[in-house]
Amino acid sequence: MDNLNPNELTVPQKIGQIVMPRLNFNNPDALPYAKEIVQRFHVGGFIIFGGDRKQVKRATEELQSISITPLFFSCDAERGVGQIISGATRFPFTMSLGAIGDEELVYRQARFIAEELRECGLNLVFAPVMDVNINPENPIINIRSYGDDPSLVSRLGAAFIEGCQDRGVLACAKHFPGHGGGAIDSHIALPQLAQSRENLYTCDIIPFKRAIEGGVASIMVAHIAVPKIDPKGVPATTSREIVRGLLINELGFKGLVITDSFYMGAIANLGAEEHTARLSILSGCDIILDPKEPIRIMERLSEMVKSGEISESLLDGALEKIVATKREWLNNQPLKSPFDETYGRDLITEIAHRSVCLLKGGKLKSKNVTVYILDVTQAEEDVSESFVNHLSEFEIGIEKWSFTARDSETFLPPRETNDGRAIICLVYTSVAAWKGHTELSESFKELLRRVSNLKCERVLISFGSPYIVRGFESFNTILCAFDRLDACQCAVADVLLGRREAQGKLPVRL
Repeated sequence: MDNLNPNELTVPQKIGQIVMPRLNFNNPDALPYAKEIVQRFHVGGFIIFGGDRKQVKRATEELQSISITPLFFSCDAERGVGQIISGATRFPFTMSLGAIGDEELVYRQARFIAEELRECGLNLVFAPVMDVNINPENPIINIRSYGDDPSLVSRLGAAFIEGCQDRGVLACAKHFPGHGGGAIDSHIALPQLAQSRENLYTCDIIPFKRAIEGGVASIMVAHIAVPKIDPKGVPATTSREIVRGLLINELGFKGLVITDSFYMGAIANLGAEEHTARLSILSGCDIILDPKEPIRIMERLSEMVKSGEISESLLDGALEKIVATKREWLNNQPLKSPFDETYGRDLITEIAHRSVCLLKGGKLKSKNVTVYILDVTQAEEDVSESFVNHLSEFEIGIEKWSFTARDSETFLPPRETNDGRAIICLVYTSVAAWKGHTELSESFKELLRRVSNLKCERVLISFGSPYIVRGFESFNTILCAFDRLDACQCAVADVLLGRREAQGKLPVRL
């Protein structure tokens, strides 16, 4: 790397360095293709999807060995490497950490994530999410955010960045200038944010300013339009006013500016990929992430530089930042202490126990319960198994009913239970690209309304979005966790049984 002189690279090699294609291990041809574009186009790195730990590690080592420059290997490990790579650790959704509010815990979690990333050969993580989730209807940020308080998001996000970068992995604060106010999943279409410049500065921008002050290595720009900043209504990723004007000039960010994925509908729907990539480069972005057609985009961008549509001096500016970042970070020094997988499991348990929020009520009174399972995520397996099994270990008699949205339209719960039986409603939601599993169907809402008016003991538990409990205040007991992981379900069961105190504080306003 020390011998690399950006001025000695050809235009196609320079273009290669600013493009970060995907390496999807679910595709058997992915690795041969990756080798080809490393050798032919000198791509600067890859975003990883799928694979297991050993497979990913072997591939990253092989690709590093044939590249003329060190490669970035990145992934969306907001909740840990297990979010992407099988056999690795997956933590509860980020809002769980918001409910705890402990920077030291976030720092420890980030250090662990960084160590596991390095164990798999990765060196860049697209986290933390610094979005302030100010819109309860947000279908794609929601529980991926620490909460709706910019101060809380700033504190915890900064702790994540510090923990991660202390262990030699670049962090990436996302999604600038703030995706928390959106009402549309940008994987599907382009969200239009109504925020004024003043609104942004008093809320959404605050965590990014904190990230910049904390030395975050990179920032990801969102595919969202903010017409009051850029009246053209274009995605921030292609907006000179937002990237160069707001992020680089006003906030003084000197690190890498990375686009969000080019697979996403908000950008893909705008036309030819090379056209939007050119606009992103002109706006001030340094790396084009996850193009659908990497070879075509690299060839077309090279032609644009030669024709003058993109100035080579602008390209050189991006390249100098990339080279400087690689020199600083990609030294592949071994970790001083070995990676401890069991520590990750302990962290999951700690986060699960400390994040349970009791909004109303308390210990379960009845020894017999009917459990209604409302799984918005439509998982094929029995999502409630760990919760129900944990209750049954403590001699609670259980009857289970699982509902689809269609089932619940016609179901009439009994007006009262003759044996003093309680009814526990478990609601499972999640956040995932292109899916939007955060909202209850009208039929599920109606079922909850019917249960809430019964004369028996009534318990409502949300595993996922806390916003779904709004409007159901007449339940005797209301509990929130932010993930359906076994540890979270057992932690909630323990609080309901009176075996543990709920320690979490809801990090969003309902």
